[in-house]
Amino acid sequence: MAVLRFLDSADAINDEEHIRDFLGKFGVIYERWPIPAGISELVGHRTALTDGEKQLCLDALREKLDELNQTEGYCQADIVVLHPETPNLDVILAKFDKVHLHTDDEVRFILDGRGVFGFSMAAGAEPSEFTLEVSTGEYIVVPANTWHWFELCEDKRIKAVRIFKDMAGWVPHYRNDVNG
Repeated sequence: MAVLRFLDSADAINDEEHIRDFLGKFGVIYERWPIPAGISELVGHRTALTDGEKQLCLDALREKLDELNQTEGYCQADIVVLHPETPNLDVILAKFDKVHLHTDDEVRFILDGRGVFGFSMAAGAEPSEFTLEVSTGEYIVVPANTWHWFELCEDKRIKAVRIFKDMAGWVPHYRNDVNG
């Protein structure tokens, strides 16, 4: 269940409709998708997935992925699986825990586990820094050129489908390295 937290106060939003409305003001898309029945056993395990199991997950989501390709131009997808035993986990996570942007949308569907997207927005009257904890069954699109960061929750476990227009556009550009 998603939780939106504001960094400058103790306020939080737990209601999906209110979360969707708030994020929509910034162009961020948030939805809940069902986990396909054929893969629920695979994604519920707390271990890594083989390449074949990852392909089964992508195949189970094919209709949704094809729809995104047709409507949004997202034509590539893969699955990332992170857990405490992942080699170099801290090095991997350090690439994304600082404020950065991408020149392509960052699109994720969470198959299992939890993570936190943080946002740093020029928001006027709205809170300018907030986080969104995402978990199993949640889909998020962080628009291109949006300042954000990502962290895993305490248990450091997530399985997520990464969806791209072009993987080259997903290189992080850190706030300290660019004007803004």
